[in-house]
Amino acid sequence: MRLGLKNKEEVFEYFMKTLKHTNRTFEFFIDWSKVFQNVDNIEVELNILNYLIGRENIHEEFKKLIKKYPSVVSTVPVLIAVRDKSLEVLIDFKGDDWVYKNYSFKKKKKYSDEEINDIVEFCERVGLLELFSNKKIKNIVDYCIGIEVGIGTNGRKNRGGKIMENIIEWYVKGICDKLDLEYISQATKEKIKNAWNVDLPVDKSSRQYDFAVNNKGKLILIETNFYSGGGSKLKSVAGEFKSLNNFLLEKDVIIDKFIWITDGIGWQTAHKPLKETFENNDYLINTRMIVDGVLEEIIKS
Repeated sequence: MRLGLKNKEEVFEYFMKTLKHTNRTFEFFIDWSKVFQNVDNIEVELNILNYLIGRENIHEEFKKLIKKYPSVVSTVPVLIAVRDKSLEVLIDFKGDDWVYKNYSFKKKKKYSDEEINDIVEFCERVGLLELFSNKKIKNIVDYCIGIEVGIGTNGRKNRGGKIMENIIEWYVKGICDKLDLEYISQATKEKIKNAWNVDLPVDKSSRQYDFAVNNKGKLILIETNFYSGGGSKLKSVAGEFKSLNNFLLEKDVIIDKFIWITDGIGWQTAHKPLKETFENNDYLINTRMIVDGVLEEIIKS
Protein backbone atom coordinates (compact mmCIF):
# COMPACT_ATOMS: atom_id res chain seq x y z
CA MET A 1 0.00 0.00 0.00
CA ARG A 2 0.94 3.63 -0.44
CA LEU A 3 0.51 4.69 3.18
CA GLY A 4 4.06 3.97 4.34
CA LEU A 5 2.75 1.87 7.21
CA LYS A 6 4.63 -1.17 8.46
CA ASN A 7 1.91 -3.70 9.24
CA LYS A 8 -1.83 -4.35 9.42
CA GLU A 9 -2.03 -3.03 12.97
CA GLU A 10 -0.71 0.35 11.86
CA VAL A 11 -3.08 0.35 8.89
CA PHE A 12 -6.06 -0.27 11.19
CA GLU A 13 -4.92 2.49 13.54
CA TYR A 14 -4.69 4.82 10.55
CA PHE A 15 -8.17 3.73 9.45
CA MET A 16 -9.66 4.54 12.86
CA LYS A 17 -7.76 7.82 13.15
CA THR A 18 -8.97 9.12 9.79
CA LEU A 19 -12.70 8.37 10.11
CA LYS A 20 -14.94 11.26 9.00
CA HIS A 21 -17.45 12.72 11.45
CA THR A 22 -20.15 13.29 8.80
CA ASN A 23 -20.89 12.91 5.10
CA ARG A 24 -23.80 15.33 5.03
CA THR A 25 -24.14 17.36 1.86
CA PHE A 26 -26.89 19.91 1.24
CA GLU A 27 -29.02 17.17 -0.34
CA PHE A 28 -29.06 15.28 2.98
CA PHE A 29 -31.49 17.58 4.76
CA ILE A 30 -34.59 17.82 2.55
CA ASP A 31 -35.71 15.99 -0.57
CA TRP A 32 -37.73 18.83 -2.04
CA SER A 33 -38.74 16.90 -5.16
CA LYS A 34 -40.39 14.23 -3.01
CA VAL A 35 -42.05 16.86 -0.79
CA PHE A 36 -43.69 18.62 -3.73
CA GLN A 37 -44.56 15.39 -5.50
CA ASN A 38 -46.44 14.16 -2.43
CA VAL A 39 -48.26 17.48 -2.06
CA ASP A 40 -49.10 17.67 -5.76
CA ASN A 41 -50.76 14.25 -5.52
CA ILE A 42 -53.38 15.60 -3.09
CA GLU A 43 -53.36 19.33 -3.87
CA VAL A 44 -56.93 19.35 -5.22
CA GLU A 45 -58.26 17.73 -2.05
CA LEU A 46 -56.22 20.07 0.15
CA ASN A 47 -57.65 23.10 -1.63
CA ILE A 48 -61.15 21.74 -1.08
CA LEU A 49 -60.36 21.48 2.64
CA ASN A 50 -59.39 25.16 2.62
CA TYR A 51 -63.15 25.79 2.64
CA LEU A 52 -63.14 24.80 6.31
CA ILE A 53 -60.74 27.51 7.43
CA GLY A 54 -62.57 29.98 9.67
CA ARG A 55 -65.91 28.11 9.56
CA GLU A 56 -67.95 28.40 12.76
CA ASN A 57 -70.10 25.27 12.50
CA ILE A 58 -67.12 23.27 11.33
CA HIS A 59 -68.36 19.81 12.34
CA GLU A 60 -71.45 20.04 10.12
CA GLU A 61 -69.53 21.81 7.37
CA PHE A 62 -66.94 19.04 7.34
CA LYS A 63 -69.63 16.36 7.15
CA LYS A 64 -71.21 18.09 4.16
CA LEU A 65 -67.81 18.43 2.54
CA ILE A 66 -67.08 14.70 2.92
CA LYS A 67 -70.46 13.80 1.38
CA LYS A 68 -69.84 16.07 -1.60
CA TYR A 69 -66.10 15.40 -1.99
CA PRO A 70 -65.32 12.01 -0.39
CA SER A 71 -61.76 12.07 -1.78
CA VAL A 72 -60.76 14.58 0.94
CA VAL A 73 -60.91 11.81 3.56
CA SER A 74 -57.71 10.14 2.36
CA THR A 75 -55.74 13.33 3.08
CA VAL A 76 -56.49 13.29 6.82
CA PRO A 77 -53.56 11.08 7.92
CA VAL A 78 -50.92 13.22 6.20
CA LEU A 79 -52.33 16.30 7.95
CA ILE A 80 -51.15 14.73 11.21
CA ALA A 81 -47.88 13.49 9.68
CA VAL A 82 -48.92 9.85 9.28
CA ARG A 83 -48.73 7.65 6.18
CA ASP A 84 -51.09 4.87 7.34
CA LYS A 85 -54.65 4.94 6.02
CA SER A 86 -56.04 2.97 8.97
CA LEU A 87 -55.30 4.10 12.52
CA GLU A 88 -56.04 2.23 15.74
CA VAL A 89 -56.40 4.50 18.77
CA LEU A 90 -56.53 3.64 22.47
CA ILE A 91 -59.69 5.34 23.72
CA ASP A 92 -60.08 3.83 27.22
CA PHE A 93 -57.43 2.31 29.47
CA LYS A 94 -59.32 2.47 32.80
CA GLY A 95 -61.21 -0.83 32.56
CA ASP A 96 -60.01 -4.39 32.85
CA ASP A 97 -59.21 -4.40 29.13
CA TRP A 98 -57.93 -1.51 27.08
CA VAL A 99 -60.46 -0.34 24.52
CA TYR A 100 -59.35 0.55 21.01
CA LYS A 101 -61.15 2.13 18.09
CA ASN A 102 -60.13 1.87 14.47
CA TYR A 103 -60.47 4.84 12.13
CA SER A 104 -60.26 4.23 8.39
CA PHE A 105 -59.28 6.86 5.84
CA LYS A 106 -59.12 4.59 2.83
CA LYS A 107 -60.51 6.00 -0.40
CA LYS A 108 -64.17 5.27 -1.06
CA LYS A 109 -66.71 6.65 -3.50
CA LYS A 110 -69.16 7.13 -0.66
CA TYR A 111 -68.99 7.01 3.14
CA SER A 112 -71.86 6.05 5.43
CA ASP A 113 -73.11 8.51 8.04
CA GLU A 114 -71.43 6.40 10.73
CA GLU A 115 -68.12 6.48 8.88
CA ILE A 116 -68.39 10.23 8.38
CA ASN A 117 -69.12 10.75 12.08
CA ASP A 118 -66.03 8.71 12.96
CA ILE A 119 -63.84 10.70 10.58
CA VAL A 120 -65.10 14.01 11.98
CA GLU A 121 -64.67 12.70 15.54
CA PHE A 122 -61.07 11.75 14.81
CA CYS A 123 -60.26 15.14 13.30
CA GLU A 124 -61.84 16.84 16.30
CA ARG A 125 -59.97 14.73 18.86
CA VAL A 126 -56.55 15.21 17.22
CA GLY A 127 -57.09 18.99 17.00
CA LEU A 128 -57.41 19.47 13.24
CA LEU A 129 -60.85 21.05 13.34
CA GLU A 130 -59.76 23.61 15.92
CA LEU A 131 -56.71 24.34 13.80
CA PHE A 132 -58.96 25.09 10.83
CA SER A 133 -61.83 26.91 12.55
CA ASN A 134 -59.59 29.21 14.63
CA LYS A 135 -57.61 30.26 11.54
CA LYS A 136 -54.36 29.02 13.05
CA ILE A 137 -53.27 28.42 9.47
CA LYS A 138 -54.23 30.30 6.30
CA ASN A 139 -53.71 27.64 3.66
CA ILE A 140 -53.80 23.86 4.06
CA VAL A 141 -51.60 23.28 1.00
CA ASP A 142 -48.81 25.34 2.57
CA TYR A 143 -49.39 23.58 5.89
CA CYS A 144 -49.05 20.22 4.15
CA ILE A 145 -45.75 21.26 2.58
CA GLY A 146 -44.45 21.82 6.10
CA ILE A 147 -45.80 18.45 7.21
CA GLU A 148 -44.08 16.71 4.28
CA VAL A 149 -40.79 18.39 5.13
CA GLY A 150 -41.09 17.02 8.66
CA ILE A 151 -42.04 13.52 7.54
CA GLY A 152 -39.18 13.65 5.05
CA THR A 153 -36.60 13.88 7.82
CA ASN A 154 -37.26 10.17 8.42
CA GLY A 155 -35.60 9.50 5.09
CA ARG A 156 -32.30 11.10 6.04
CA LYS A 157 -30.78 7.74 6.89
CA ASN A 158 -31.44 6.51 3.36
CA ARG A 159 -30.26 9.78 1.86
CA GLY A 160 -27.05 9.51 3.88
CA GLY A 161 -26.43 6.09 2.37
CA LYS A 162 -27.13 7.37 -1.13
CA ILE A 163 -24.79 10.31 -0.60
CA MET A 164 -22.01 7.91 0.37
CA GLU A 165 -22.66 5.88 -2.78
CA ASN A 166 -22.50 9.05 -4.89
CA ILE A 167 -19.22 10.08 -3.27
CA ILE A 168 -17.64 6.68 -3.84
CA GLU A 169 -18.93 6.51 -7.41
CA TRP A 170 -17.12 9.77 -8.16
CA TYR A 171 -13.86 8.10 -7.11
CA VAL A 172 -14.64 4.76 -8.79
CA LYS A 173 -15.53 6.44 -12.08
CA GLY A 174 -12.35 8.50 -12.00
CA ILE A 175 -10.20 5.44 -11.36
CA CYS A 176 -11.96 3.35 -14.03
CA ASP A 177 -11.68 6.15 -16.60
CA LYS A 178 -7.99 6.49 -15.82
CA LEU A 179 -7.34 2.74 -16.06
CA ASP A 180 -9.77 2.21 -18.98
CA LEU A 181 -11.94 -0.23 -17.01
CA GLU A 182 -15.69 -0.85 -16.98
CA TYR A 183 -17.82 -0.58 -13.86
CA ILE A 184 -21.48 -1.08 -12.97
CA SER A 185 -23.33 0.69 -10.16
CA GLN A 186 -26.13 -1.05 -8.23
CA ALA A 187 -24.73 -4.28 -9.64
CA THR A 188 -27.11 -7.23 -9.46
CA LYS A 189 -26.43 -10.81 -10.52
CA GLU A 190 -28.40 -10.14 -13.72
CA LYS A 191 -26.57 -6.90 -14.57
CA ILE A 192 -23.18 -8.55 -14.16
CA LYS A 193 -24.24 -11.57 -16.22
CA ASN A 194 -25.57 -9.38 -19.03
CA ALA A 195 -22.56 -7.05 -19.09
CA TRP A 196 -19.67 -9.46 -18.61
CA ASN A 197 -21.12 -12.99 -18.80
CA VAL A 198 -20.04 -13.78 -15.24
CA ASP A 199 -22.27 -15.93 -13.03
CA LEU A 200 -22.14 -14.26 -9.65
CA PRO A 201 -23.04 -16.26 -6.53
CA VAL A 202 -25.56 -14.57 -4.25
CA ASP A 203 -26.17 -15.18 -0.57
CA LYS A 204 -29.69 -13.77 -0.87
CA SER A 205 -31.93 -13.13 -3.86
CA SER A 206 -32.13 -9.38 -3.28
CA ARG A 207 -28.36 -8.89 -3.10
CA GLN A 208 -26.97 -6.04 -5.14
CA TYR A 209 -23.52 -4.55 -4.84
CA ASP A 210 -22.90 -0.83 -4.89
CA PHE A 211 -20.26 -1.27 -7.58
CA ALA A 212 -18.71 -4.00 -9.70
CA VAL A 213 -15.50 -3.38 -11.65
CA ASN A 214 -14.20 -5.51 -14.51
CA ASN A 215 -10.40 -5.47 -14.53
CA LYS A 216 -9.59 -7.36 -17.72
CA GLY A 217 -11.80 -10.29 -16.80
CA LYS A 218 -11.20 -10.09 -13.05
CA LEU A 219 -14.32 -9.14 -11.12
CA ILE A 220 -14.01 -6.67 -8.23
CA LEU A 221 -17.05 -6.07 -5.99
CA ILE A 222 -17.38 -2.96 -3.83
CA GLU A 223 -19.79 -2.23 -1.00
CA THR A 224 -19.94 1.08 0.82
CA ASN A 225 -21.67 2.69 3.80
CA PHE A 226 -21.27 5.46 6.37
CA TYR A 227 -22.10 5.48 10.09
CA SER A 228 -21.94 8.80 11.91
CA GLY A 229 -23.71 7.30 14.93
CA GLY A 230 -22.76 4.25 16.95
CA GLY A 231 -24.79 1.49 18.49
CA SER A 232 -25.13 -2.26 18.80
CA LYS A 233 -26.12 -2.54 15.14
CA LEU A 234 -22.55 -1.92 14.02
CA LYS A 235 -21.40 -5.19 15.54
CA SER A 236 -23.77 -7.11 13.27
CA VAL A 237 -22.82 -4.92 10.29
CA ALA A 238 -19.16 -5.80 10.74
CA GLY A 239 -20.06 -9.47 11.05
CA GLU A 240 -22.21 -9.33 7.92
CA PHE A 241 -19.37 -7.99 5.79
CA LYS A 242 -16.98 -10.53 7.22
CA SER A 243 -19.38 -13.31 6.24
CA LEU A 244 -20.03 -11.79 2.82
CA ASN A 245 -16.31 -11.57 2.13
CA ASN A 246 -15.84 -15.24 3.04
CA PHE A 247 -18.88 -16.32 1.02
CA LEU A 248 -17.68 -14.57 -2.13
CA LEU A 249 -14.05 -15.57 -2.04
CA GLU A 250 -14.68 -19.25 -1.35
CA LYS A 251 -16.76 -19.60 -4.52
CA ASP A 252 -15.26 -21.07 -7.69
CA VAL A 253 -15.95 -18.02 -9.86
CA ILE A 254 -14.00 -15.09 -11.20
CA ILE A 255 -14.16 -12.85 -8.12
CA ASP A 256 -10.77 -11.31 -7.74
CA LYS A 257 -11.45 -8.93 -4.85
CA PHE A 258 -14.16 -7.81 -2.48
CA ILE A 259 -13.66 -4.27 -1.17
CA TRP A 260 -15.64 -2.84 1.73
CA ILE A 261 -15.44 0.94 1.93
CA THR A 262 -16.90 2.25 5.17
CA ASP A 263 -16.51 5.43 7.16
CA GLY A 264 -17.96 7.50 9.98
CA ILE A 265 -17.04 8.04 13.62
CA GLY A 266 -19.79 5.62 14.61
CA TRP A 267 -17.17 2.90 14.17
CA GLN A 268 -15.32 4.25 17.19
CA THR A 269 -18.05 2.58 19.27
CA ALA A 270 -17.51 -0.78 17.56
CA HIS A 271 -13.73 -0.99 17.49
CA LYS A 272 -13.46 -4.69 18.34
CA PRO A 273 -15.93 -6.20 15.81
CA LEU A 274 -14.61 -3.92 13.09
CA LYS A 275 -11.05 -4.99 13.81
CA GLU A 276 -12.08 -8.65 13.56
CA THR A 277 -13.49 -7.99 10.11
CA PHE A 278 -10.46 -5.91 9.16
CA GLU A 279 -8.16 -8.80 10.05
CA ASN A 280 -10.33 -11.28 8.15
CA ASN A 281 -11.00 -9.29 4.99
CA ASP A 282 -8.29 -8.40 2.51
CA TYR A 283 -9.68 -4.98 1.68
CA LEU A 284 -11.40 -2.72 4.20
CA ILE A 285 -10.73 0.99 3.67
CA ASN A 286 -12.21 4.41 4.38
CA THR A 287 -12.54 7.55 2.24
CA ARG A 288 -9.25 9.05 3.43
CA MET A 289 -7.49 5.96 2.16
CA ILE A 290 -9.15 6.42 -1.23
CA VAL A 291 -7.68 9.92 -1.39
CA ASP A 292 -4.32 8.39 -0.44
CA GLY A 293 -4.55 6.23 -3.59
CA VAL A 294 -5.28 2.91 -1.88
CA LEU A 295 -8.45 2.12 -3.86
CA GLU A 296 -6.70 2.68 -7.18
CA GLU A 297 -3.82 0.44 -6.11
CA ILE A 298 -6.22 -2.32 -5.08
CA ILE A 299 -8.20 -2.16 -8.31
CA LYS A 300 -5.25 -2.16 -10.67
CA SER A 301 -3.12 -4.72 -8.78
